[in-house]
Amino acid sequence: MKKLLTYLIISASIFLLVSCDKPAPTQLVDDSTDDFEVELLNKDLENQFSITGSDTSGITQDLTGITNLVSVSGIKITTDVRTSYLSLAQAMFFNKSKPIKYSDGRLLAYETETPGLIKFNGTEANIVPHRIRYRDMGMPKDTLIGNKYLLYNIFGGYPDPFYFPYNASISFEFIPFIGGNTVADNIPTPEEITGTVTLTGRRINRTLEAVLNWNPGVNKKVSVIVGLIRENEVSSVPLYKFRTADDGRMRIPKRLINKIPLERFEKIVFTFVRSYEAYTNNGNNTLLVSSQSIHSIVIDIP
Repeated sequence: MKKLLTYLIISASIFLLVSCDKPAPTQLVDDSTDDFEVELLNKDLENQFSITGSDTSGITQDLTGITNLVSVSGIKITTDVRTSYLSLAQAMFFNKSKPIKYSDGRLLAYETETPGLIKFNGTEANIVPHRIRYRDMGMPKDTLIGNKYLLYNIFGGYPDPFYFPYNASISFEFIPFIGGNTVADNIPTPEEITGTVTLTGRRINRTLEAVLNWNPGVNKKVSVIVGLIRENEVSSVPLYKFRTADDGRMRIPKRLINKIPLERFEKIVFTFVRSYEAYTNNGNNTLLVSSQSIHSIVIDIP
């Protein structure tokens, strides 16, 4: 079980993808000759920001501008040994009056709170600690920022009876502890995505090239997130996010892969994401509802 849970960490689909110096949420790489958009997610591979245990949400926004988050995911993680199947549901409420900052005063995150009960498909979510990992002045830190709501399912039944249904919907209920009315809604889910990666060339002579294929869907766009894993580590460092037509094929040019300092890393992770997202606003409160089909493929760098 412990080995399987580490693959929740090595998926490249990071919950919050910002570097140590907090680049703009959309920082496009000049790549106008190709039929896709590419966003640089991490300018500094040595000072990356990550959130432990939330890597499989498929969400790449900087959530410091959002008050509430509800996210559900159907996940596949493929290594050279096996493909693991997971279902994940989570919710977070950020308290904007309680910021958490880097030592130099920059905003890192907000504390979280749990103001009620939450159910997904009738199953009450667990309230669990929410920790973040980050680097501050070059030093790694691990900080508890509050609690979050969580359900997850591995091997089709453990530990929670929550199953992500593709191309369907998931019921969501929020029951406040003090006052207020119950909020109920249905979250639509996308079609399942299944990808393959053909990685050719060698890093030693900088000839690596990746050809990606997946089952085409009705979505107009899919995302592909590329991350890297150091030797003897399980956490991935996200690097690129691509947006391309959901037509089933994409080639990542050599010039983008081979400019990476690959000698520092052992594995490369390609994460296919087909998602549904919706925002609602109520005064100063912003709710992001997200559901996604995710397939992460972990490959040794040749």
